[in-house]
Amino acid sequence: MIKKLNILCLQTFLVLGLLMSHQNKFMVEIGFNNISDLDKLNKIGIDIDHHRTQKHVHAFVTHDQKVEIKNLGFSISTIPNLAKQYYEELKKLGIEQRNPMLEYHDYNELTAFLQNIAASYPSITRLESIGQSVQGKELWVMQISDNPGINEIEPEFKYVANMHGDETPGREFSLYLIEWLCENYGSSDRATFLVNNTDIYIMPTMNPDGFELGQRYNANNIDLNRDFPDQFYDPSNTLSGRQPETRAVMEWSWSHNFVLSANMHSGALVVNYPYDGPNSGSYSACPDDDMFVHISTAYSDAHPNMEQGGFNNGITNGSQWYAIDGGMQDWNYVWEQDFDVTLEQSQTKWPNSNQLSSLWNQHREPLLVYLEQIHTGLKGLVLDSSTGQAVNADIKVNGIDKIINPDLQHGDYYRLLSPGTYTVTAEAYGYFSQTVTVNIDDLNASVHDFNMEPIPQEPYLDFVSQDAGLINSGDQASMFITLSNIGIGTATGVSAQLSSSSPFVSVTNSYSSFPNISQNSQGTSNNPFAFSVSPSCPSNTLINFNLAISSNQGSWEQNFGIAVGLEAEDFETAGLSSLDWSMSGSSDWFVTENEAYEGSYSARSGNISDNQQSVISITMEASNSGSISFYKKVSSEESYDYLRFFIDNTEKGSWAGEIDWSQESYQVQEGEHTYRWEFDKDGSVSEGSDCGWIDSVVFPPTESDSPVVVGDLNFDGTINILDVVISINFVLGVDYPSDIETLASDINGDGTINVLDIVLLVNIILGA
Repeated sequence: MIKKLNILCLQTFLVLGLLMSHQNKFMVEIGFNNISDLDKLNKIGIDIDHHRTQKHVHAFVTHDQKVEIKNLGFSISTIPNLAKQYYEELKKLGIEQRNPMLEYHDYNELTAFLQNIAASYPSITRLESIGQSVQGKELWVMQISDNPGINEIEPEFKYVANMHGDETPGREFSLYLIEWLCENYGSSDRATFLVNNTDIYIMPTMNPDGFELGQRYNANNIDLNRDFPDQFYDPSNTLSGRQPETRAVMEWSWSHNFVLSANMHSGALVVNYPYDGPNSGSYSACPDDDMFVHISTAYSDAHPNMEQGGFNNGITNGSQWYAIDGGMQDWNYVWEQDFDVTLEQSQTKWPNSNQLSSLWNQHREPLLVYLEQIHTGLKGLVLDSSTGQAVNADIKVNGIDKIINPDLQHGDYYRLLSPGTYTVTAEAYGYFSQTVTVNIDDLNASVHDFNMEPIPQEPYLDFVSQDAGLINSGDQASMFITLSNIGIGTATGVSAQLSSSSPFVSVTNSYSSFPNISQNSQGTSNNPFAFSVSPSCPSNTLINFNLAISSNQGSWEQNFGIAVGLEAEDFETAGLSSLDWSMSGSSDWFVTENEAYEGSYSARSGNISDNQQSVISITMEASNSGSISFYKKVSSEESYDYLRFFIDNTEKGSWAGEIDWSQESYQVQEGEHTYRWEFDKDGSVSEGSDCGWIDSVVFPPTESDSPVVVGDLNFDGTINILDVVISINFVLGVDYPSDIETLASDINGDGTINVLDIVLLVNIILGA
């Protein structure tokens, strides 16, 4: 009987061992034919590793997954886990030399190191544990600041390392950086500035259990960089079902307002930036793509040889490299307004300990340069103009679909922006919005404070929109105007009077009544307003209108502008010949009468099959900084078949699924640019109409094709005595010329308007 029990126990252990071996993940190399095959592999649940060529990828799989992959027709072979092998060697050498992990710090040594730093530099450091790992190890974070533990008016920055336990250089770099900042504070201007003006947090290891076990995963065999909420596949920003290490980092982040971050990995040499999904091999741009390219390049340019890591300029878009879901960098940006990148710092995951010093010398400058990027862009305070208290406003940048919010204690905000000119708006419930145009350089942050004026506790009518459409010189135009009641209560007896001081416009119908407009609602004029534009009005002229609004509850003055002669395409010619459009891909775009945002026509992507694309593009010169806007509609397979928009080969937006007409707008700097729309399909499945549409494309300002006529001061198309009278009034100071009137009045082009210009104007009239 005992013998039978022993045999039964042995059989049970063998079965359990076999089951456990099926769950343990090991490294393999998988061959594939098309980059989209990686998405099929991801759906199986494997963990794709950093190494990828055009035909092979490394991954961690279970035995069952290996069988499934093989059955799908992929070539797959087991390969050695070099990081694990070196870990075993380190453990052995550590025992022999009585120095655990040699130059690497094990958990006990790391803890002692951090505690010693905190004790040695108490005025600028604060050591805290933000939680515990699966096995109960503390998740240490070192704060470095001139006032640790105090929420100051300065940006918060964080470095996180070793979230994959077998990717180790960043763990040591974190300790070296902590030591460098502390030892050089007070003696180095650079270190002193960073500590005095930045709230710095450094987490040397997010996965202490994985490091001690010599494995990628935590002690529950979960990949922590697949465990965060994901905008495409797990859009629930909650702690439910997540690992203790992930929960700790999420709760820690929620208690701060991190502006800029990076997480340190190894196994490649590149800076990887959002988005990380959804499709492998496809560039997936986030709204702040320009800024992410900028800060990623700042790191790679400061490294002596990161450009030699196999990626252009040493940087890559995450999804274009290989797509993952549940990554930390996307979570930080999407939900936490925190610009986070992944730093791949060594081709070798777990380098020999004798290489750490030279690797640190290569990465110290990039780590500091990246940290310094937090002091660029735009910053300031958002305060109530009456009380001086912080206001929880939305900070919006025209052309960038990403909102950031200020710190709720002090009202300080930090909006990272790459160099350029931007229109920035602060909006908050119960306050008038404020808009400012700012110029951003590459050196220091521009500063602008928003002092928000509370909306009175009564009806308040604000201009919302007009529907005049595209206006050109010589047009007779009409428009309905929409108002919004952003105050309290209902506005009754509403009417408005339209006027303009522009010499190019005559308002021909200036009055309309409006319906009653209730609180937080909009109302459109009962009748259209009308105006005519002079044939001599130059292209790209902004006509300013004044709208005097009155109601039984009060009166208001609102101003708005309408641009004349902007280059635009509404496809109402029923063709594509009005502008120099180019086509490429498998099928050309065409004009259709079946769908339109306004008018009767729009442009539709061509009919394509799986793994094909339809592309329309145009190259134009922008004479000034401005924006390009367009309306788009999409009907396709959600998360797989996309309408994408590019400016100069940089993806600015992508849309999939069933999306009705909506407008997009993007900032454009002066110069020549190529604008490209493409609809592309993945390798299978068709849903909806399988296409995208665009309409009402408005381009940034182009060179004026209606130059100012010198001498025609009233822009009526003729030069006569009336123009002389206007010139005399300018010289005498009776009237003051606008910029365009100055151009027309300065006959001799010397930059001033004086008696000589009057004489020359008279000679023009007399034909002298």
